[in-house]
Amino acid sequence: MSETLYRLADHTCVAPLVQGWTAWWMTVAPVPASLHVHKAQLPLLQAYLQSPEFHARASKDAALSGGTFVGIAPERAGEVKALLQQMQESQVDRVRLAEALEEFQGWLVEEAKGQSLEPLYEKLPEPLRGLVELSYDYINRPFVRMMEGALYRAGYHKPQLQSLRLLPLESDASRPHLFTTPYLMEPGQIDWAVPFSEERISRLFETDLSPRPLGHLRDVMGPAVTRDEQLLPLLTEAPPSRYTPWEGPGPRVRYLGHACALVEWKGITILVDPVISARPTSGGMQRLTFHELPPRIDYALITHSHPDHLAIDTLLRLRHRIGQLVVPRCNGFLVGDYSPKRLAHSLGFQNVLELDTYESVPLPDGELISVPFLGEHGDIGHAKSSYVVRTGKQQLLFAADSMCVDDAIYRHMRQNLGPIQTVFMNTEIEGAPHTWTLEALFPKKRDRKLEKNRRCRGSNTGEGLRILELVGASKLYNYAMGLEPWMEHIIGPPCAPDAPRMKESDRLLAEARARGLGAERLYGVTDLVLES
Repeated sequence: MSETLYRLADHTCVAPLVQGWTAWWMTVAPVPASLHVHKAQLPLLQAYLQSPEFHARASKDAALSGGTFVGIAPERAGEVKALLQQMQESQVDRVRLAEALEEFQGWLVEEAKGQSLEPLYEKLPEPLRGLVELSYDYINRPFVRMMEGALYRAGYHKPQLQSLRLLPLESDASRPHLFTTPYLMEPGQIDWAVPFSEERISRLFETDLSPRPLGHLRDVMGPAVTRDEQLLPLLTEAPPSRYTPWEGPGPRVRYLGHACALVEWKGITILVDPVISARPTSGGMQRLTFHELPPRIDYALITHSHPDHLAIDTLLRLRHRIGQLVVPRCNGFLVGDYSPKRLAHSLGFQNVLELDTYESVPLPDGELISVPFLGEHGDIGHAKSSYVVRTGKQQLLFAADSMCVDDAIYRHMRQNLGPIQTVFMNTEIEGAPHTWTLEALFPKKRDRKLEKNRRCRGSNTGEGLRILELVGASKLYNYAMGLEPWMEHIIGPPCAPDAPRMKESDRLLAEARARGLGAERLYGVTDLVLES
């Protein structure tokens, strides 16, 4: 009699955590994580403990969506207090690094006016010694360049704090908000203390396509599972879906929600900005989940590090299927301009391509090209890239949250690459404040009045139409609008139809159609078959 085979159930969510907090680049990359724990996470938990009732109430108020409120019930304040103490003890070195960096940067700006920086190395505080280079730009503004590779090896990268939380997803709204609320243990959950780079993680996720006996899963997860009853509610005996390769004459684009799209062309699969969700037990909007994706993803493309585009949970779940992870190149001059390539290596990826502007990768009768991406970062120079995918004579631009502030960018794109027939583009005209997720990276002393008009926005209607005109587009797909409910724990509830970004989307679509272009706003799973 054959053994029963199991895979993770469609409702099983696997959340990567760093000491209870959702893993994203600001909790994993050493310098951002040090600043974030010191200036964001610890103060947030301390504020919660002063008024748990207020935080719990405010976190459920839709009018306060996007605020910094911990969504944990007051009766669990004792657990939050214990977490705070654990973080203060286990991340004391990160806190000291952040304090030293903040103090020294302020001192350096006042002290260094163009003279040699050599004597100033003697003034470096101990936590920074051997880990930084002091430099000027060409107009003698000093800065501290962090040696990121050294920081990963100096103990500021903390895989011992990493874990995977397996839980039944009750609803899309049931996940703690990524930025403000840590995960506390709930009945029916399993916390697996395992570094993200471990190969054992792939052995668990391989069961999405190749179910295995219960004993195999227990062996993989080790002491995290002491009884079969813990694991069985998170598993299913249902066989995985069988993937049928696309064989059409032209490319197929499977839009999977928000900014995630699967391009299939001549046996090649390309997954853009992978964010994939489990299916809630309570139902909800239709979606494709992990066992329904191709068994091999040749290229996974990351446009930028915002967690609605770079989702560590999805990347870990698909790591064993991804042939090449393609990430934008960082410059490393700002403390927050961390290396996505180094981050990917810390997540266990071996094959990582870091593409600079107009570098490319050949495809069968096609090409994958990194192209400029302006916007969405509030004028902060962090790594980002849009991508053009050429499939035969058809070219597709995945512009993410790009905005058109310089026509010449897209004029040069057309000159370099030829007409780009299909554009996937966002219309986030408001955007969050430029410090919304990055406040911890900024020094305390600065002129906030000058920063008020800096927003993380995309193109408005006029700018969007200029992009379409300049690249020679005939089709527009308005995407990455934050409409799918499974994005709620990252960017908040879906916006109402009368929200500014939706009204702007309507205007862009109407104007594009008036000019004879095909124009559509994407929502949920949609198959798009393009001409060859």
